[in-house]
Amino acid sequence: MHLQQAFKILELWGFPQATKCYHLAYGFVSLPEGAMSARRGQVVLFKDVLDEACRRVHAAIDEKNPDLPLEQRDVVAQQVGLGALIYSLVSVDNVKDIVFEWDAALSFDGKTGPYIQNAHVRASSILKKAGGLPPSASFNYALHPLEVELIEHLSHFPATVQAAAQEYKPLIMANYAYDLAKTFHSFYHEVPVLQAESEAMKNARLHLVAAVRQTLANALRLLDIQAPEVM
Repeated sequence: MHLQQAFKILELWGFPQATKCYHLAYGFVSLPEGAMSARRGQVVLFKDVLDEACRRVHAAIDEKNPDLPLEQRDVVAQQVGLGALIYSLVSVDNVKDIVFEWDAALSFDGKTGPYIQNAHVRASSILKKAGGLPPSASFNYALHPLEVELIEHLSHFPATVQAAAQEYKPLIMANYAYDLAKTFHSFYHEVPVLQAESEAMKNARLHLVAAVRQTLANALRLLDIQAPEVM
């Protein structure tokens, strides 16, 4: 009711976007021990979850990227921590109830926001090491199966955006971002880019990496998740 009232107020104030406002209801959020209850002290506050997420990201940075400047660590911790929380919700079908678990929501492995963000970081790192993008590229060689898979994923992006919008399903975009990131992580480990067999092959793969990087950034932005350059 309060959202209907808010939309009506916007309409009466003359905001044109009022006609586009839509309340996408989500399922009931509970804890493993049962429903949240402020009266019984069984409630999880957003700030507590975000603070814990940032703390865990800081710990991961200390271990994996200790040379990252301190001021950057705070920014990355906020981006990755908040991304983990957002993705833990939008990756669940909104018609289903959600059982909130700390470790699952803040995990950085598997089907999570940080896993997708890390794919964007890896793509950015390759392009940075290359010193820029070559002006042109030709894919006139025998493509690696993972190159074919990435190209196929990229071709589905416009239709995926349209389906997510028409069906009011952020889950569709969340699944797409994960599938693209998963394929790119495999590509990153198996297919040489900067050490490709030829200059022509390297140039083509750099363009493919740039396309993946941009598409991941676009998908994350639609989910209101930041795409960090480093982690």
